[in-house]
Amino acid sequence: MIEQVWPLEVSQCENGETDLLVLSTDGGPPEQRKILTWLPCGAGLRPGDPSIVRRTLPDDAVIVDVAAVPGRSGAQLVLVGASGIRLESLIGDEPARDLEIPGGLPLAPRPWQIGRVEIVADWNATGRPSALVPSLRGGWLVDLESGEARELEMPIYASYMTHMPFLPATVWKWMIQEVSWPTLARADDNGDGRLDLFALSRWAIWIYHAGPDGLPNEPSRRLDFVPFDEDMERRHQATVNNYFARDIDGDARADLLLSTIGGGMMDGRSSTRIHVNSGAGVSLDAKPAALRETEGGFSGFLFADIDGDGGEEILEMTMEFGIVQIVRILVTRRAETRMRVLALDPESPDGTRSLFETDFSFRLDFSESTISGMIPSLGDWNGDGVLDLYIARNDEEIGFRLGSKAKDEPLFGKLKGTQRVPLPNGQGRVADLNGDGLDEIVAFSDADTETPLVVMQNLGRLPGTRPELRSTEP
Repeated sequence: MIEQVWPLEVSQCENGETDLLVLSTDGGPPEQRKILTWLPCGAGLRPGDPSIVRRTLPDDAVIVDVAAVPGRSGAQLVLVGASGIRLESLIGDEPARDLEIPGGLPLAPRPWQIGRVEIVADWNATGRPSALVPSLRGGWLVDLESGEARELEMPIYASYMTHMPFLPATVWKWMIQEVSWPTLARADDNGDGRLDLFALSRWAIWIYHAGPDGLPNEPSRRLDFVPFDEDMERRHQATVNNYFARDIDGDARADLLLSTIGGGMMDGRSSTRIHVNSGAGVSLDAKPAALRETEGGFSGFLFADIDGDGGEEILEMTMEFGIVQIVRILVTRRAETRMRVLALDPESPDGTRSLFETDFSFRLDFSESTISGMIPSLGDWNGDGVLDLYIARNDEEIGFRLGSKAKDEPLFGKLKGTQRVPLPNGQGRVADLNGDGLDEIVAFSDADTETPLVVMQNLGRLPGTRPELRSTEP
């Protein structure tokens, strides 16, 4: 079963080629095998390439990363478990290195699945990658050459269920603990040109300002936020909160988008607040620059530079519920979803202006409890620097709508081509695997152990593709 697929850029690939990392599992707990397959520098388009690396991960590995590490050559496999960090070379025979963490890490054995987490990054904003791994108070920031570790305090919360062998609430375990670490984001909060660290948790947002020597051990600023009222918090299992620190208004400073979802299918409500950075650091005290609310449905958000101007647009995906949607699902087995591309606009009533919107539907397979067809995704299919869109046409076909930044044209035009995808359902990752300026699609499903990983090479046949990029392959 394929669990995750990640396009990477961890080594000096020629011509802009991209690495590919595939994480998969074989068998079931407690003896489930966790497998990593690394396809370096365009090898994703060369089946059977001898440079492809496949390894069975150790049982004590909880999370993994693949990255370039100071002092070591080539791409490195970063394994994180209870004892600390282990670095293994994916190229050559460089010996492995273990970095122990004082007191160990709160990472119990993981019998199910495996996941990649960005452990290695330029967290200190000094140009040198370091590792950030979870601790019970926040995270250990580890120098990958010296092994020196220091702890950053973060807003960490946990929920607990304890032994209760009586109806109607029956818990037969001694204790069940679910720890929630914050969302991490890197953006410039104070306008000094360095990327600061944001730790965004349910009730608190802590910001660490990077200086000449890196990040401080304690937050430079703390923002409190109350996402739900008391009654909704009593039913916190029926709520979701997603917070983002991004440059939304294009001034190179971090803004905040705070999205909350609560309720059920018939009384769901989404609320999204956008707070822009006035120059001295983003604040939650002032009135938000934008407030979007959805009654009877749920909204989620993505960010992408669609028109290639260097600034990101906001992509909002909304699924409305209520009687009409419920009847539609029961009669047609399809659920309607609306996608909007938004920009901040102080003249609009809710503070945002819709640049584009379209509806598409997912077919629901009640017998398998799955969504049929491919989940829509963005990529540059014709190499013109503007993102395009693909959407599911049916269970085994996607259609391409090309992007445009011309004022007299819609952001995504009419359907310009289709592609068969031999998967009944799934999702895709998009990357330029061979460095020709055209994005490829890596499609997969984690719902069926017999479903293959499908890599689709872009042959440059869509309108607008420069003639020299068109493949001569049939």
